[in-house]
Amino acid sequence: MLFLTMGLFSYGQEIIFQKNENPTARDLLQLQKLNSHGDSLILESKTLKIHQIDILNENYFETIKIDSVKARIGLSHVPIGNYVVQAKVTRHWIVMYIEKTKTISADIDFMEIIANAKRNKVTKTAIHLNDEHLVSKEKIIENQTEEKTMYWVVYESNTHLSSTKTMSLKYPEEIDDLISKIRIETKSKVGRHNKLLVYEVYNTSEFMRRQLRDITYYKSTKSKLFNVVPVYNSDKEQRYRSLANVSYQ
Repeated sequence: MLFLTMGLFSYGQEIIFQKNENPTARDLLQLQKLNSHGDSLILESKTLKIHQIDILNENYFETIKIDSVKARIGLSHVPIGNYVVQAKVTRHWIVMYIEKTKTISADIDFMEIIANAKRNKVTKTAIHLNDEHLVSKEKIIENQTEEKTMYWVVYESNTHLSSTKTMSLKYPEEIDDLISKIRIETKSKVGRHNKLLVYEVYNTSEFMRRQLRDITYYKSTKSKLFNVVPVYNSDKEQRYRSLANVSYQ
C-alpha cells in the first residue's frame, strides 16, 4: 500500500478528502480530487487501468469494479464517518482518505412492518421465506427493543457497464428506503439485475471484526453473530409480498 505525505482538501462542511502525495502513487494515479460540488471522487491515470476502488471503515465496505483509466465515484450515499479509499492500479494499492460530516436522512417502511405487527398483535408473520427457512417478525420485534439492533446490508448494482457491491451496517429505520429503491430498480431494464440482502446482526463488533477479515463472512451458513437467513432478499420479492400479511399459528 502506498501512503506517505497526504494532501488535504476540504469542500464545504460535507466531505474532506486527503489525496496520496507519495511520488510512486502520483506516478500511478495522476488525478485525485473531489468534483466541484464535493459529492464525487474523481481519479485518473494517464495510461494504466484502475481495476478497482474500495471504500471502507469498521462499519462499511464498498467495492467498485472500474477497469478504466478514469473513475468517478459518487459519495452522497456513503454514511457519515471516516473512510479509507484504496484504488488498485496494476498490482499496487493507492491509499487515500475521506471524512464525511453530513448526510441526508431516509424515510421508513420497514419500521411500518414492525409497527403493524405490534398493532395487530401478530404472533408470527413471515417477512421472508425461502426453500428451507422461515423468518418471523416476532423475532425482529423482540430485538427492536434493544438499542444496538442493526442490520448488515448487501447491495449489488449490476449493469452491462459496471458492477458495484456495497456492504454496510444499517439501523432498522434506514432499511425501508433501500427496499423501496430496489423495488423500483428491479422493474427497470437497467436495474433488473440489482440485488439487495438484509441480515439481522446480533453482535455488531464481533461480526464486523470477522467481516473485515473475510469479506464473504456474511455468506456463512452458521453463525451466532447474525441471522444467516436474510430478513429481506430482493430475489424473493414476489414471495415476500405474498406472505407479508400471512399469520401462522
